[in-house]
Amino acid sequence: MRPKALLVALLGLLIAIPAVAANEMEVGTRHVRHYLRPSLPEIARKMNLKGSVKLEVQIGTNGKVTSVKPLGGHPLLVQCASDAVRAWRFEPSDQATTGPVVIDFQ
Repeated sequence: MRPKALLVALLGLLIAIPAVAANEMEVGTRHVRHYLRPSLPEIARKMNLKGSVKLEVQIGTNGKVTSVKPLGGHPLLVQCASDAVRAWRFEPSDQATTGPVVIDFQ
């Protein structure tokens, strides 16, 4: 593949990456310490799926995600967003926390 075509292909993939930054993510007062970017499945890319996914996330006192409940979004996007959020790690706290997380796929 020619360098120019490769660059265009890579830029196209970057556009399909969800628009979420780790330093912007928090649930309640709990900030994300370890963030895994949701990866878009190939079929979702081919279908040009875009939109938001809303999840309800429960975080244990140790900062690990204990539960993810989908509240809205396309099923393919919900699945990849849920898988990524389960791998996130938050700041430890004295109490468990539950709150919404919205991930935008553009």
